[in-house]
Amino acid sequence: MVRATEMLSGKTLADPRSRQARADLATFASEERMVQLCNLEALDQIRKWKAEFQPEQVAPYATADETVKGTTIKGAAFRSRGKWYALKFNCELARDGESVVGFEFLVGGQIPRERWDELGLAAGHGAEVE
Repeated sequence: MVRATEMLSGKTLADPRSRQARADLATFASEERMVQLCNLEALDQIRKWKAEFQPEQVAPYATADETVKGTTIKGAAFRSRGKWYALKFNCELARDGESVVGFEFLVGGQIPRERWDELGLAAGHGAEVE
């Protein structure tokens, strides 16, 4: 697992361009807000880790049931350049559930297109790149 040394979602949310995302988060129930914060952290960490990925969406429920236990969330799959990839991550949130304080992840292989419907993964936007 790649262990993040710097949490990035707070910086992303502080950017003025994220005003709508901050407003949306404020409307979510506590558990959904925690999931969305972790999804955002996953996108930011993958982007920082490997430039060849351009992560645009995380599906925390795709390859395993979404688990929210205390302040740790485990999941998932992510979409980059129109393709889905397996993803496992552990996301630790502050006690108040308002910020990410720990994050580690492991990117797996590309998920075959014929499994997308079965896993509830949207075809999405963007060109598929071979």
